[in-house]
Amino acid sequence: MNESKLSEKSSYRAVLAEPAAETGALLRLWADNLNMSADPSAALDWQYVDGPMAPGQMFLLRAPMPDGQAVGCAGITTRELWSDRRPVRAAHLANFAIDREHRTALPALTLQRAVIQHVEATFDAGLGFANRSAFPIYLRVGYHALGPMVRYVRVLRHGDYFSRYLEEHFDNVSPRLTRHAGTAVDLGRLAIAYARAVAPMIECSLTWLAEVDARFDRLWETHQATFGIASRRDAAFLRWRFLRKPEAQYRIAALVDRVSEQLRAYAVVRAEPCGMAEIADAFGNLAALDGLFARLVPELFHRGHTAIGFRFIGDPRIRALLAVHGFKPREVVRLAVVHASASCHIAPGTFCDPDAWYLTELDADT
Repeated sequence: MNESKLSEKSSYRAVLAEPAAETGALLRLWADNLNMSADPSAALDWQYVDGPMAPGQMFLLRAPMPDGQAVGCAGITTRELWSDRRPVRAAHLANFAIDREHRTALPALTLQRAVIQHVEATFDAGLGFANRSAFPIYLRVGYHALGPMVRYVRVLRHGDYFSRYLEEHFDNVSPRLTRHAGTAVDLGRLAIAYARAVAPMIECSLTWLAEVDARFDRLWETHQATFGIASRRDAAFLRWRFLRKPEAQYRIAALVDRVSEQLRAYAVVRAEPCGMAEIADAFGNLAALDGLFARLVPELFHRGHTAIGFRFIGDPRIRALLAVHGFKPREVVRLAVVHASASCHIAPGTFCDPDAWYLTELDADT
């Protein structure tokens, strides 16, 4: 039996609903199927009601009658991409969840086909991040595989790493030996990091902020064309995305010119309980970002962090910059998928080229 006849027989229905009108169903689906760190009710308000480009939308997957209950969902929030100093109204794909007993291909395809049809009719583009189980579904309905979101890590304190390695390969390893070896490596690499930070230290100060201001608007307006395709990063969006996110704690490391007091670059940093410092977003021109990372590495070491993580997909110049500052690619976090509608002004070859993008944790499914 072909797929179209199966679809007719299944009676699964994907319907567009207002999140506020389906709060109970959504919270149940999220609680049962998504690994959420924040309170789901607060996350729903933040993501679909309070955002600078709200309101968001939600597709519900309803089971065959007579039951007809909601057994899946797929959210859409609005993001503003920029390319060649022109905006692209993008559907940000979020909160794709289906109850375990309905996780076969047909229900998922029914839901995501409705979503992509809506994207094509009302947005210039679609952008999302899929886990390995959802990735084939996105591809099958028409999304393009942009590539993996890679987590880059810069180890700051090597004692634990040496200890694990030596315990795996040798017997009766002295903890004192591994501690001294780790300290020696840390100090050597820290000296190199300080050498790189000398020039940026003369020209700029590194200031920790708890809020964003008009300087972030000017930074975005000045450097929005530095990278091919990037999400809008003005003060209003950054404030919502990081500083108003429920149960999240971020600080902003700002590289500020000592003379003009203008913002040159910034990094949004989240401290993890394990000692890791996660850079959730960073922005500026290439020279300023180089200076920012040069200052951040020794700064985060002295703040007691064990390592720095940064999730990124895109411009190879950023990957080269990360390598210079000691970051190495580790695990693939998620897989990015994109779709261009007929109204998208970006050339298809550019839109589907991962090197043309600048994507960080800022762009991920929140």
